Amino acid sequence: MEKKKPFMKKLFQWVEPYLYLIPAFLLLIMFTYLPFVKNAILSFFTIDKYRNIKSFAGAANYLRVLGDEKFRQAIGNTMIFVITTVPISIVIGFGLALLARRRTGTSSIYEALYSMSMAMSVSVVAMIFQLAFNPSMGIVNKLLGVSISWLRDPETALKTIIFIQIWANVGYNFIFLLSALRGMSEDVLESAKLDGATGIRLLSRIIIPMVSPTLLFLLMKDIAYAMTTCSFTLILTYPVFHSGGPNGTTETIMSYIYGKGIAGSNYNAAFAATMVGFILAAIMMMLSMILEKRKVSYD
Repeated sequence: MEKKKPFMKKLFQWVEPYLYLIPAFLLLIMFTYLPFVKNAILSFFTIDKYRNIKSFAGAANYLRVLGDEKFRQAIGNTMIFVITTVPISIVIGFGLALLARRRTGTSSIYEALYSMSMAMSVSVVAMIFQLAFNPSMGIVNKLLGVSISWLRDPETALKTIIFIQIWANVGYNFIFLLSALRGMSEDVLESAKLDGATGIRLLSRIIIPMVSPTLLFLLMKDIAYAMTTCSFTLILTYPVFHSGGPNGTTETIMSYIYGKGIAGSNYNAAFAATMVGFILAAIMMMLSMILEKRKVSYD
């Protein structure tokens, strides 16, 4: 009996951390993995508007979706959205973090201003910019001295959505990068300066490698978010055009899925489009992971 007590104690110590993780795993399984598996399975079946399975469709749903010109346009718009909003918002956030790295008496003021967008809900941001880009009374047209319907013109609609998304992302990126920059060793920076590393050389050889884990995290987070968001499209253009208008120029994969599945009850197209979007997002995430092996330093 005396030997069993230490064994049971060691067993409990080994099992205890996993017990704390069980609630999180259950939530992930219930609300992430199970819905994903169900979506993947149903994408190969013909389903009516009541979500009843009618017959096995094989790849027919995928062929129909990929043959839809609107969906191909949505893929193109999403790719443009990702490759513009992600790097630009990270670069701006990094630049602001560099400016705010040294604490001063007024640090709290500009830190709050730079991170303000993170504290605002998507709907509030959308309403603010909807007024700012209003063609008749918006401040943007007045400042530029033009008369452009930014959200209704096919030439400017997507660019406007991209601008708004970049502004919304900057605050979050700024907070993380500011924390990473302030966590750098001052001794390392001083040693680098004594060795002649200044300006761009100091930035590229010392500072960026030291904060590269944070940059990788933000890159992957922003890619995942950009691939799965359609908030500004739904709020700013969907009520007017009943799709990613004008002429589909702001349609993204997610807004396409919303239009087919939620608004149109076409679950066959929605399930297949969801899987295509997941595959594209997974490919982009895997490409991002290549940077971890080549550019990210954890030293």
